[in-house]
Amino acid sequence: MATITLTSKGQLTIPRQLREALGLAPGARLQASIDRNGRLVLVPSKYEPKDLFRNRPKVDRVLSIHDMDRAIALAVGGEDT
Repeated sequence: MATITLTSKGQLTIPRQLREALGLAPGARLQASIDRNGRLVLVPSKYEPKDLFRNRPKVDRVLSIHDMDRAIALAVGGEDT
């Protein structure tokens, strides 16, 4: 098990062998959470949430909630409302 050091500025120093094993380079982002046992869990972030929408096509029309409900009902074989 490797030791990670917390600096006086609250930054973590991740040992080289862990960075290499995870393919982390300077500027890499990690997602952090605390599991139910109180352990800190760090997971490499494979993408940035904003990147998911970068190449999204422009929306040409807007549907009302009624239109969306109707389309869903038709798709699942329900009655048209």
